[in-house]
Amino acid sequence: MRGGIDHQALLSRRDRLFSPDPRLGWVFRDRWWFLRPFPEAPPQRRQLPDYLARRITDTERDARHRLRRTLPASLGVAAILALFAACTASGGGAGTPVPAGALLLALIAATPGTALTLIAVQRRNSARQAYELAHRQTVGGYEEAARRWQARKQAHEAAERARLDGLPEWGAVPRPSRRLDVFGGTLWSWEALLTTYGTSTLAAQPLLVLDLSRELVSGELVSLAQHAWKGVDVQVLPGRQESATLLVDLPPRDLVDAIVESMHGGTPDTARAERSMDDRILTTVCGALNGDITLGRIAAALRALMGEPDTSGALTRDERRRIASELFTVEYRRQAHANLSRIESYLHPLENLGTAPREDHSAGYLTVVALDSRARNVRSELLTDLIVQWVTHRIAATSDSTPAVVVAGADELARRHLERLSDACERRGVPLTFLFRRLRETSAELIGGGAVAFMRLGNNEDATRAADFIGREYRFVLSQITKSVGGNESHTSSDTSGHSDSETYSTSRTTGTSTNWGTSRSSGVTYSGGEMFGLFPDRSTNRQSGSNRGGSRSTSDTTGTSTSTSRNWSATYSYAEGTNWSDTDSTQRVYEYVIEPVTLQHLPDHALLLVESAPGGGRVLTPVECDPAIVTLDRVSLDPLPDPPAPQQAIASGSPATTPGWTAAPPAAPVPREPLPQQPGPPPGHRSGPRHGPPPLFGGKS
Repeated sequence: MRGGIDHQALLSRRDRLFSPDPRLGWVFRDRWWFLRPFPEAPPQRRQLPDYLARRITDTERDARHRLRRTLPASLGVAAILALFAACTASGGGAGTPVPAGALLLALIAATPGTALTLIAVQRRNSARQAYELAHRQTVGGYEEAARRWQARKQAHEAAERARLDGLPEWGAVPRPSRRLDVFGGTLWSWEALLTTYGTSTLAAQPLLVLDLSRELVSGELVSLAQHAWKGVDVQVLPGRQESATLLVDLPPRDLVDAIVESMHGGTPDTARAERSMDDRILTTVCGALNGDITLGRIAAALRALMGEPDTSGALTRDERRRIASELFTVEYRRQAHANLSRIESYLHPLENLGTAPREDHSAGYLTVVALDSRARNVRSELLTDLIVQWVTHRIAATSDSTPAVVVAGADELARRHLERLSDACERRGVPLTFLFRRLRETSAELIGGGAVAFMRLGNNEDATRAADFIGREYRFVLSQITKSVGGNESHTSSDTSGHSDSETYSTSRTTGTSTNWGTSRSSGVTYSGGEMFGLFPDRSTNRQSGSNRGGSRSTSDTTGTSTSTSRNWSATYSYAEGTNWSDTDSTQRVYEYVIEPVTLQHLPDHALLLVESAPGGGRVLTPVECDPAIVTLDRVSLDPLPDPPAPQQAIASGSPATTPGWTAAPPAAPVPREPLPQQPGPPPGHRSGPRHGPPPLFGGKS
């Protein structure tokens, strides 16, 4: 352990790459997506009954009224009576006692107000105590329920975290079909894909890799396979072509076909006569070599037919004499001299291929045939075609289990060769994978023969072709935004004037007679002395009587004249303004790319977009991460992830608790668009607000 990293554990996790079921990489799915929300709704604080608050209000008002009015009035009356008793006692002399009746009346006057006030105050206090008790009970019950609810929620969340910690987040993406075409990517992304796919394939069957990238992108796969004690056979051409065993197991007929196809397969317009003549020459030469057939001996035999000197020593003197004199006539050799020269020139760079095979050579569980970085000449081009022909004949000739085949850098191969290899693999159930750097010419003609995967396609034309292959779909998009602002203003004025004169005459006469008469009497009794506790004065008696009678008569005459003149005028002015605005969004159904070309141009290095055909038609897109280092992370599964269940939504606050279970989330409301930057308002240059001062010619006057 160094720096907090267990390197031994990482190495052990790296060995997990060699697990069955071939995979292209992994797909990520957040485990928190499976989080089940706490099903219980939070407790709600119960509202106190309204009558408690109303009771407090009523008792407060009653107590305030008693304290401010009833009690002061009652005590005031009692005080007045007490003061009157005190004054009476003081007026009678020094020894005059205070009247007990006055004090009793004062006490009686003070008692009702005081009692009513005490009752009102007691009712107010009782209402307050009842409210406080109900409040304490409600708050205490709510806090206890909230505490228990929070404890249950924390326990649920802890259990969910423990459950989710055991769920994988990275799931394997299995190989989709027998054939897979990968377009785009860099050398680093190819290396990652070969490592991830190759290691998982080696756990199930042998693997044959044709590394034509000339940068040995299969190097990491070879290193891991050697570390895992897998049988590895690496043949690097042309640097070590002497020890190569490509053509060792091919019979003469297949070898001739491989040479002819590698020479003419990429040019379908070649005359059939030329192909037929080359095939006859090579077949006759191979038959004359008595079973010891190599490319060097074939080239030496061709030089013998042309009469060219040969210092290679590949043929004996008898073989050279017999080939030069007995295989073909002089006339035929003269006519076929161009074919002989072309075939010899083709085979000359490859004469030493397989001339010094390794003594410990054995068929590897992982076989890698790679072109080194110096293979950028005619020899490498010849080797490239010959390697593909060798693989095609090897697969077509065997009936036993054959290894999975990967061709990295298939851009330079002829379409005819690739189609033959694809047909041979498909017929025999051999998984085949092509890796193309670009999507053009040969690769563009082959796309669609199986499952297709796209890595980064930096070229715009390649990305556009890939987007066209993925297809288009209908969708609704925002097509138009309209903003309008308007205003209106109106002014109205009116002037009215008038004049009127009137004259009124009136005459009235009034006559009336009135007579009044009446009789009045009055009597009274007055007492004085000490009766009734000395509170009443002395009694006296007074009697009066009288009568009166009278009458009156009146007459009046009234004559009057009235004249009135009136003049009026009025002026009115009205002002009104208004502002209106509108903000409109329009959506439109469009037919656009499912994946835009710019997205394919900027994919991450290890990202791969897998395109498969859906069972019922259409397509299925799967984003894949092919970085082999993912296997060293936590929560990585070597099996595909199961289909996710329907998501849940948490119960909103205030809703009743329901039985726990999966519930489908309603579709989310669209996010509102950000408002337009310009605030709505009156048009520019508009003067808002009322005008000051009277309008012109107010009242009809200047």
